Amino acid sequence: MSFVALVRGASFFAGNRRSGSGACNRWRLSILLFPALFLVAHATIEAQTKVTVDLGTTINILTNTSIGLPASLGDGDLLKPATAPKARLAGVRVFRYPSGGLADRYHWSSNTVTKINGDAPWFSQDNNFGNFARSLDNLGTALILVNYGANPAGTDGADQAEAAAWVAYANGDATDPHSLPKGKNGEDWHTVGYWATIRSQAPLATDDGMNFLRIEHPKSFGIKQWQIGEQIFNNGFYGSQHVGAQDLHASLPAKGNGNREKNLNLGPGFYGARVAEFATAMKAVDPSIHIGATLMKPNGQSSDFDWNSKVLKAGCSAIDFVTVEYQPLSLAPPDWKTVNESDEISVSYSELAKILKPMLELYRDNCPRDHQPRIAFSPAAIPSWPGLEHPIYTALWVADIYSTLIETGTENVSWTDLHSSSMIPSDGKSPGPAFMGLEMLHIVARNPGDAFVKATSDDPTLAVHATHRRDGFLALMLVNEGPRSTGNVNVTILGGNIAATGRRIDYGQEQQKSGANVVQSEINGIGAKFSVSVPAYTITDILVPLAN
Repeated sequence: MSFVALVRGASFFAGNRRSGSGACNRWRLSILLFPALFLVAHATIEAQTKVTVDLGTTINILTNTSIGLPASLGDGDLLKPATAPKARLAGVRVFRYPSGGLADRYHWSSNTVTKINGDAPWFSQDNNFGNFARSLDNLGTALILVNYGANPAGTDGADQAEAAAWVAYANGDATDPHSLPKGKNGEDWHTVGYWATIRSQAPLATDDGMNFLRIEHPKSFGIKQWQIGEQIFNNGFYGSQHVGAQDLHASLPAKGNGNREKNLNLGPGFYGARVAEFATAMKAVDPSIHIGATLMKPNGQSSDFDWNSKVLKAGCSAIDFVTVEYQPLSLAPPDWKTVNESDEISVSYSELAKILKPMLELYRDNCPRDHQPRIAFSPAAIPSWPGLEHPIYTALWVADIYSTLIETGTENVSWTDLHSSSMIPSDGKSPGPAFMGLEMLHIVARNPGDAFVKATSDDPTLAVHATHRRDGFLALMLVNEGPRSTGNVNVTILGGNIAATGRRIDYGQEQQKSGANVVQSEINGIGAKFSVSVPAYTITDILVPLAN
């Protein structure tokens, strides 16, 4: 027997905004809105399922930073013309750059990576920041993974002056005379206007090594999200089981990771303090940006790891969002190599509760009063190594869970990869199931400002999410997570004048198996109460105009 552990459509973050002098608006977290927990036996979908949508109760708002995908330095298809329109079809507006494991070695102003023990991994030179930034006019915007781990010489950690100059290049104005801080070794990083001018220039006839940054773009890119480092807690501070992050704030031996365990320069307090230093330097260039820190995923259990608490204790006042991994997994016997589809959604909701509740406690104990950073989830995915009996399940999971994460007020939620069989295949084949889940979500939450509203289902195998779109439509998503039974759904709409005719869009097993796209049809008999059937393992979106 499996269980649903989270109320559908409940909100963890309040939908109220607060603003302060010189500060950007932030979502205020409220423990009063933490989702209630309950246990409901997982069963086949009932003959009649009751769904209620309350247009008068807004849960949260879709933003232009809600949904993201990785932008890897090694992705040869990243900047090809086909990428942008496909990403827009999936509602993706944020690209996490530079992903692919090189963020803490990459130097944006020289398009190089630090050699560590003589090793400089290959990456696509075409994916330099100049080319990537130029592409943002079509792609959307970026969440920048700022180099924390390595200076160019490979002798120390990265420099906040380099990060401040990056903000200047991306967001600065050519007339801004503000001087940037000197580098650790006295490097001159010039002024904000210096970098903004380079951004606006045409390439020189004789390349001085910076022509890749001369992209003839006088207008600021206005990039708001800047995360300091990527999974820095895997730098060896917690021993040989937690390595992989490139962090040269402590010396690295010629082979292996060496004995760096408990080295204070790799510890959470040091990292938290450095995040605050980065934030000071970077926000001196653009006070409106959001600074992120990378935390371990809370698991709701006691642990010897003190990374999260000490990072927040040292730097919370400077941190606007934190990023944690979210890859819930339920495996089926007897081989434990296949996703247990009947339990995976339940486990996912339970896992989310185990992340959010400890985060509240961490904020309460380690952050200034009333300062609670938002949470970003990267990656947010079913792990790729186990098999799936029904590939369509990934689409169902993405549509339901990503909607829930946005409803909680997350800073950003991102899939594991951009070009892959689950998202956008590089071989030109049909988009994968994760992409289709995002596309069905994008139909419901189409533009920033679309409001998720309260929606409930009395059957745990029928997930429901709804929005009041800015263009005047009620958008309803019904996700039948039962593999065998068609759901017969009675829908009640509260608080709106509903048209009699709308559009129905379906994506399910039949479309996935045939490689077809979504199926659209007219739906009649709509009103404050109507009925609709949803086939097994299918996402059904319904769009209905709302009268003024």
